[in-house]
Amino acid sequence: MRKYRALRILGYLLAAIGLIGVGAGLLTSSALIVSLGIRTVSALQIASYVALGVGAVAVIGGTIPALADKIKQQNTDRMLESTRRTDTKNMTEYAKDSLNPEKTRIRLEQLKRNNPSLGGIVDRCLVQMDRIDTYQERHKSLLDANEAIYLEDTIEVIDQSERRMCQNFRNIINCCILIEDTDGSADELDMDIIESSLSDNEEELSAVSTLLKYSVAYINNYNRNGVRDRSELDAWLKIMKQSMEGHHA
Repeated sequence: MRKYRALRILGYLLAAIGLIGVGAGLLTSSALIVSLGIRTVSALQIASYVALGVGAVAVIGGTIPALADKIKQQNTDRMLESTRRTDTKNMTEYAKDSLNPEKTRIRLEQLKRNNPSLGGIVDRCLVQMDRIDTYQERHKSLLDANEAIYLEDTIEVIDQSERRMCQNFRNIINCCILIEDTDGSADELDMDIIESSLSDNEEELSAVSTLLKYSVAYINNYNRNGVRDRSELDAWLKIMKQSMEGHHA
C-alpha cells in the first residue's frame, strides 16, 4: 500500500508541474517567445505535456492497484467472517446433538480445517464413517430388493452401532479441541484415547459386516427354501446388543 501511495504522490507532483508548464505555455507572450526562442518554448511545452501524461499514468497506476487490493482485502475479511459464523454455528449444532453422524462429520472436517496437523486423525475417522455409511446402504438395498420387512429390526441395530461409533468420535473430538485453534501438533494429544476409540470402532464395523453376512444368508435361505429359522442371525444380534450395553455401562 505504501508503494502505491508514493506512486500517487509522484504522479500528482508531475501532473501539477505539467499543468503549470502547459498553462504557462498558453499564457506566454509573443515577446517572451521571441526572447527565448520558439524551439525552447516548444521544448518546454512538450516537456510539460510529457510530465502531465506521466503524472496521470502514475496516479492511475497508484490508484487502481490500491483500490483492487482494498476490495480484495474486504472480500477476504467478509469470507473470514462468514467462515467464523459458520464454524460457530456448526460447533453449536454439534454440541446439541453430538451423536448425529452428519453433524459429527462436519465437526471433524472443521477440526482438520482449523488445524491441519489433525488431518491424519480426522481422515481415519472419516474413513470409518464412510465404511459404516456403505454398510448401511448395502443393508438397506438388500432388504429393499428382497422386500425383507421381516428383517427391519436389524436396521435399528446397525443404527445403534453408528451411534456407538459417534460416541467414540466424540471422545476423539474432545481430545482434538485442545489444539484446534493453535499451532499445536497432534503428537501432543492423548493418543491412547484416540487409538482406543478408533480400535473400538473397527470392532463395531466388523460386527456390522458380520451382521450383513448373516442377513444375506438368511434371506437367500428364505427365498430358496422358505426357511424361517433365524436363530444364527438372532444370536449375533444378541451379541451386538450385549456389546453395546457393556459399552454404555
